[in-house]
Amino acid sequence: MNSNATELANYFVSLAERDGIELYQFGLMKRVYITHGLHLALYNRSAIDSRFDIVEAWKNGPVIPSVYHSFKYNGINSIKEKSIIVEVENSKFKISTPELSDETIKKVSEVVWEKYKGMTDFQLIELTHKDGTPWSLCYEEGKNNPIPDLYTKAYYKKLISYERDR
Repeated sequence: MNSNATELANYFVSLAERDGIELYQFGLMKRVYITHGLHLALYNRSAIDSRFDIVEAWKNGPVIPSVYHSFKYNGINSIKEKSIIVEVENSKFKISTPELSDETIKKVSEVVWEKYKGMTDFQLIELTHKDGTPWSLCYEEGKNNPIPDLYTKAYYKKLISYERDR
């Protein structure tokens, strides 16, 4: 079973806290997406659960709505805490924090974190807006079109090949 995108986002919040780096909404979203793309390319399986999470082409790049809605309350402020889930069980509220347990996804996340932790949110947006990216193929002004995993996987496979050949 795939992890959900909120678990993955919470893992990046932990990495930022560990390294004393401020993390903002756009940067979080792009790192989750890049991890998803690399995981698809390397392991032929998604890092997010398609039952809950889809990737869409929004104005500012690839967005996973579940992550956006989980962290949007931070606005332009840095993210200081993980997202929680509130469920009702037997008329009682149960609060939990989604935690990433998949070790392979954690490893890919850590590679993404190390490679991109020095980039600003706007540099990451620029990176995901380049010609030929899955976002550039799917984005239409005023629409939140889905970005198919097939596009994301092909793009990141090509990127991995390019990096290996350098």
